[in-house]
Amino acid sequence: MPLGSASSVAAQLLLTPISTRFARSVGLRASITGGLLLMASGMIVLTVLPATAPVWAVSALMIPVGLGGPLIMPPPAAHLLDHVPGHRAGVASGILNTARQIGGTLAVAVFGSLLADHGHAEFLHGPRTSLVITVVVLLATTAATPLPSLHRSSDVGPVMRFR
Repeated sequence: MPLGSASSVAAQLLLTPISTRFARSVGLRASITGGLLLMASGMIVLTVLPATAPVWAVSALMIPVGLGGPLIMPPPAAHLLDHVPGHRAGVASGILNTARQIGGTLAVAVFGSLLADHGHAEFLHGPRTSLVITVVVLLATTAATPLPSLHRSSDVGPVMRFR
């Protein structure tokens, strides 16, 4: 693992165990929207960071990226599994994990091709293009996510049962 991404992993390790409780307190939509915006903000700044930036700067900018992931994935997974009958939980979990794997595989393929396309002379062009694409997808997802409601009772209800 590159040293710059260690802070992202540390942030994920700290937040993931409490992310579902956090989503209960602020609401599922607010958790997802906040996570998407945290990730996008960190990636936007990484996009314009010069190649000569110190490792500590990259590491610091990876913290919001790392904090965003646990706010986006575990609470909706808990919400999904809380809304299916017990005898269908395995199927629902399998479909969710299959979708995650397909998304991750496609992302690695697309971003890997961007890196390979430019060779060593313009290596930074590939990661920057990848970051721009990721930011656009994150912001589009944020725009497609309904705004958090002022009345959380309907927003959080089923997640409250998840333990």
